[in-house]
Amino acid sequence: MRELCVGIDLGTTHGVVAWAKREAGAEVEVFPIPQLVTMGQRQARALLPSFLYAPLPGELAEDPFGDAPWAIGEVARRRGREVPGRVVSSAKSWLCHAAVDRTAAILPWGASDEDGELPRLSPVEASTRLLAHIRRVWDQAHPGRPLAEQEVVLTVPASFDQTARLLTVQAARDAGLTPRLLEEPQAAFYDAMAHLGLQRLGELSGPAGEPALILICDVGGGTTDLTLIRVSRDAAGALAVERVAVGRHLLLGGDNMDLALAHLCESRLVAPPAHLDARRFAELVLACRAAKETLLAPGAGECAAIALAGSGSALVGSTLRTELEKDEVNRVVLEGFFPPCSRTDSPKRGRSGLRAFGLPYEHDAAITRHLAAFVASHAPAETPIRAVLFNGGVFRAERTAERVLEVVRSWGEPSCERLPERDPDLAVARGAVAYGLALAGHGLLIGGGSAQGFYVGIEGAEKRAVCVVPRGAREGERHVAAGLPLALRVGRPVRFELFAADHAVHAPGEIVRLDDERFSLLSPVASSFDAEGSGDEVQVALVGELSPVGTLELSCIERDEQQPRRFALAFELRARATSNEARVSERPRPSVRPASARFDEARTAIERVFGKAASAVKEREVKDLWRELTRILGERNTWGGELCRALYDVVAPLAKARRRSLDHERVFWMLVGYCLRPGYGHPLDPGRIRALSPLFEQGLVFQEEARGWQQFWIAWRRVAGGLAENLQTHIRDRVDPFLAPAGHAGKKPKGMKPQALDEMLELASSLERVAPERRAKLGEWLIERTWTEQNPRLWAAIGRLGARAPAYASVHHAVATRVAESWLDHLLREKWSEVPTAPRAAMLLARATGDRTRDVSGELRERVAQALEKVNADSDWVRAVREVLPVEDRERAEFFGEELPAGLRLVV
Repeated sequence: MRELCVGIDLGTTHGVVAWAKREAGAEVEVFPIPQLVTMGQRQARALLPSFLYAPLPGELAEDPFGDAPWAIGEVARRRGREVPGRVVSSAKSWLCHAAVDRTAAILPWGASDEDGELPRLSPVEASTRLLAHIRRVWDQAHPGRPLAEQEVVLTVPASFDQTARLLTVQAARDAGLTPRLLEEPQAAFYDAMAHLGLQRLGELSGPAGEPALILICDVGGGTTDLTLIRVSRDAAGALAVERVAVGRHLLLGGDNMDLALAHLCESRLVAPPAHLDARRFAELVLACRAAKETLLAPGAGECAAIALAGSGSALVGSTLRTELEKDEVNRVVLEGFFPPCSRTDSPKRGRSGLRAFGLPYEHDAAITRHLAAFVASHAPAETPIRAVLFNGGVFRAERTAERVLEVVRSWGEPSCERLPERDPDLAVARGAVAYGLALAGHGLLIGGGSAQGFYVGIEGAEKRAVCVVPRGAREGERHVAAGLPLALRVGRPVRFELFAADHAVHAPGEIVRLDDERFSLLSPVASSFDAEGSGDEVQVALVGELSPVGTLELSCIERDEQQPRRFALAFELRARATSNEARVSERPRPSVRPASARFDEARTAIERVFGKAASAVKEREVKDLWRELTRILGERNTWGGELCRALYDVVAPLAKARRRSLDHERVFWMLVGYCLRPGYGHPLDPGRIRALSPLFEQGLVFQEEARGWQQFWIAWRRVAGGLAENLQTHIRDRVDPFLAPAGHAGKKPKGMKPQALDEMLELASSLERVAPERRAKLGEWLIERTWTEQNPRLWAAIGRLGARAPAYASVHHAVATRVAESWLDHLLREKWSEVPTAPRAAMLLARATGDRTRDVSGELRERVAQALEKVNADSDWVRAVREVLPVEDRERAEFFGEELPAGLRLVV
């Protein structure tokens, strides 16, 4: 039996551990976490800073906690201020960043590693190492009560999606723990209930037991979490507490305030438009964080000094100094993040006001406007907001809590009170323990169930989904989408699109129409199911439940069988564009091809050319197959995604027939590339790509024919977005010897010919998942060629290689900023009138991302914007250089060199 309940608050800024015996009346205690405070001094403290520092060689004499090659805790936070390029921070925020591969070693973000000795971590591994440190030091302090054998409750932001929750669970399990998850605002409320008492809590409801709402406003270092709790009494007077709503994920918190203060100080340290490089700006952010914490603490002075040690000849080796005053810190924090607003206000859209370090912070930093939108959506006018509970380190500054309370009262809630909170740094961990005790029967549990309903997409002409787990579902409840005949494909991998919504309650099995405003697309769920002689599909019912751990579990249960099989579905935790294959179908199941006489005729034409009856096919029929398909199906630009994939599924199994003649081979690759482009976007594409991949190594049979190589390279460029990193790297290994300048080329591989080199180059430059250093090397080779060649394709390729915002890959694959700046400097010296690809290449190289580690300098971006205006370039290109704009499907189509099939959702 588990003797203790242990609560772990793994925060963006720091971690806290609390515990109590699992018995009635148990006192909750905080566990002081042993850690290094300097390289030679250890100490146990209530807070474990969530920082990991990679010591310089010889810097750390011993590793007392087994954290090597990292130092964790206070020493990491301190050294991170001095050497920011060697520190990992905000790992928790990275866990919910879908634009990067969260399982890849990408941290420290943007850090240069000239010598190759800097260790790197994935966001998952960083979280694992923090938890493993906690487990080790706990076990040392409690040898008879190892942490893995206790009831562990681990807190997460309420707005964490299912992928971020699963990654958190994965990190904990990798650290040797099997925790339950609890949302942080609920944890804070459990702590409030513990010290307020149920009688005081019940007084918030109306005199006749009318329900009242309590708003929890939790603003931590990395996120803002908003939650509504309803307190009421039943007819017998029993108190009921329910969580009724959770706000959407807001990557907005103390980190953003530090950034805002750093921008203010930067304008004083260097004269605009110049700015500090990423490393020194990171140092400035940490200095501003320390100054903010000092100035907002009780009894603080009126100002704090900011000093950056000199670096390099550009700053003449001098120390840069300025000051932050308490009044301006209050002004930046209050007016920038907590401005007055009405209940009808909503967050502003558009350009972000902050330049960050790779994380997708909110465009509108005004937390009060996000709060207004949340209350307007989820708080009925007839149910008053009686109280606000504040949590998070931001509210250590009394004025911030007062401002939020003023705003809420101005919305017609004049009697709204502030619930007293204990130490906000410790409340979440203590509340996690209170929750664990309540689960054991020693306290009141918060009800309400899931704040969101979950839906699985189904095939069809309309965007529809079936509800699997309704909003309000409770842990352990099994929900079956009964009455809906569904067919599951077996004998191959399958993938389902998953959606979440918090606007209504739908019954399991209810079909709803999807829209982007109310339904959020989550990471897909996927698996592979054995056929076991049951044909290619099985009649199933969708089943879902919230696990006791706190995650969503989905499965398909075979229908009408005495011993039904259960097909479990797993979330895909990597980049969405490279996820496993997918499909779910509604009965009657839509065909895998368009059901029409025209398609049947097109299929017959393809099978006549590539089928078994080869002797009856004339050479002209092979050459004219494209023309024949256009006659049957209409112009190619009208072929939608489903039609293209259906055509691909006809020709792909006939791959061996491409060897019959040069024209068979050429037309095969034309069809394959065009119909599978861009290699992702359709549920079955990953499986198609896996089946196609071995054909690259086989190359061409008719190797001396340039036309065949041209279509071969074009086909692989068209599907590049679906190719995994290892295959992309292998392709570069094969083609680089043909693209490298004299003296750099390695041995040319057998089976490859230097034919259609321009198309080979376009393929190589479209492989975004190749290591940045490898892509930069290719770019340097091309830059060298531009001195003597007037080939517009060179600059088109350089633009793709140096793009600040990848078209489909994780953003950690972008080449270094200094590389892009050097290429831009060269490009701006070219005569753009003679290089038609120059404007687009310049836009790609200078595009604003909001990530200082990727963005080129503001001065250089402005030069590019002016150059684009001078040649009357697309106005959207100019905006993309000056403002942070998302990459849209139209731009991805331009990247791949042609219009993409209609109907594909290109989620990256």
